[in-house]
Amino acid sequence: MSGNPKAAAQPDLTQRQRQILKLLQAGKVNKEVARELDIGVGTVKQHIVALFKKLNVTNRAMAVSRGMDILHEQENHGSKLSVDGLLERRPCVVLSVALPEDASQLAVRLMHGALVALASSNDAVFLARKGNAGDVIFGIQRVTEYDLAIALQTARAVYSDLLAADAGMAEKMRGCVSAGLAIASMKRFGGWTGEAIASAVIASARELLNNTPPGCLSFDVATLDLIGVFGIGRSQEVTPVMAFSELENLHWTGTRRAHPLFGRADELATLDAAMSEAAKGNGGLIHVEGEMGMGKTRLCDEVLQHCLSLGGQAKYFRCLPAVLGSGLYDSGKRANCGVEEVSAHLRAKPVCPPELAILDDFHLLTREQQDLLSAAGAEAVANGKLVIFSGRRGVIGSGSHPAESINLRRLSADAIHALVRESLGKDAAKAGASEVQDISSEAAGVPLFAVELARHHDVELLALPLLVVVTARLDSLSLDRHFLRAVARNPVDATLDEVAEILGETAESLRPQLEHAMTAGVLSRSADGYLSFTHPLLRRAIDCLVME
Repeated sequence: MSGNPKAAAQPDLTQRQRQILKLLQAGKVNKEVARELDIGVGTVKQHIVALFKKLNVTNRAMAVSRGMDILHEQENHGSKLSVDGLLERRPCVVLSVALPEDASQLAVRLMHGALVALASSNDAVFLARKGNAGDVIFGIQRVTEYDLAIALQTARAVYSDLLAADAGMAEKMRGCVSAGLAIASMKRFGGWTGEAIASAVIASARELLNNTPPGCLSFDVATLDLIGVFGIGRSQEVTPVMAFSELENLHWTGTRRAHPLFGRADELATLDAAMSEAAKGNGGLIHVEGEMGMGKTRLCDEVLQHCLSLGGQAKYFRCLPAVLGSGLYDSGKRANCGVEEVSAHLRAKPVCPPELAILDDFHLLTREQQDLLSAAGAEAVANGKLVIFSGRRGVIGSGSHPAESINLRRLSADAIHALVRESLGKDAAKAGASEVQDISSEAAGVPLFAVELARHHDVELLALPLLVVVTARLDSLSLDRHFLRAVARNPVDATLDEVAEILGETAESLRPQLEHAMTAGVLSRSADGYLSFTHPLLRRAIDCLVME
């Protein structure tokens, strides 16, 4: 029997009910509760009705009074979050491929073999199924911004292998790509446990596959949205249904959807001055640095257009991640190229000043590649060219040539507010001033977040592109998911001791996890010991990803 009869008689409140009860105790009204927990006002009302019923009360005052003892008892007698396993929503991309019923066993084995090999090399999950079909799920083990590009690369590779072995059967193969959320059992520090996986997106992919013509690959709406956000091909190249033979021209360019440039007047002035010097034959080297989503590519595109308007010559190279070939993409030629080719271009004598060369996402290259291109860039500057290396903060090598650095920091509140209104367009008036302010506050100075939050302002859950961005960042850091979950789901900032109590662990055992999260720039700690996320979108994303 329990040693605490009073505790045994108390109703067992869920985590969400405890959160709402704490906010009621703080005097929050329904709208404020909804905003704090990122749920709808109607959902809040439903939770409060259920809470009143469980507490056997009829109003808020009674609920607060009755709930104080219950919260104390539950939070101190074992109502803890489980740390044995974690079901998590995972942004994923599903590639489904099928051959017709009359396909030979050799053709089916070839298709399945290619899918298995490519899934294994990209930490994806392969599911074989009846009907000469198979699914590859990208993002379960680890989400990256390149999952969609890898899925397309996989589709091209399978088609090419089958084309070489049986051209007639290759033209009968059907495929589709769908994007959405999967539910998977995850390890505490990242990675799929291998125990469970389920997703409606798999079912929708199979339905889409059934309606895809032979010889074609089709995309659902969510996939087309990701294509626009993460820069695959150009808008006129991507259609809902494409022939496999056309995929060869569908490159990952990394150029996000264009948006107005606000709040970067000083940075533009620096670049304009450097361009004026290049027009006189005086070369220069500039490092454009900033965290993800700060608008580095957008700024580079602005200076490229300026160069062309002056009658100069400009080349824009996108550095590729290792999973996509570890080379570069020449946006002018719209083709992949090697480091040696780019190096030769940099070393070539100028033809028509000003001459500009931009190497974006420079941080994705290996150190050896960076050193080679830095040396070529120094020679280009000596010859009068303007060279811009753009990448994540702190990863661009300085090389031997002096460079001017532009560090893109978060935009001011006024600039973000203007960007949100511009991104909302005709919906700005309908959204209202309060929603514009809410979006601006949640974006917290990051242009990419502002644009995507505005584009998906009528979506209750966080938009898929933003979940991909945030999850990719978190997955790359191998942080303690249970620890982040406990911090994110607490309605108010908590101390390390309070988080430890929620998890049923000691503060000392969690201290290394906290230090890791702080070093990674995910969590911060105030002078009085309260923990908070460095960006509000991190908290919201984690809250969206974790299952109750």
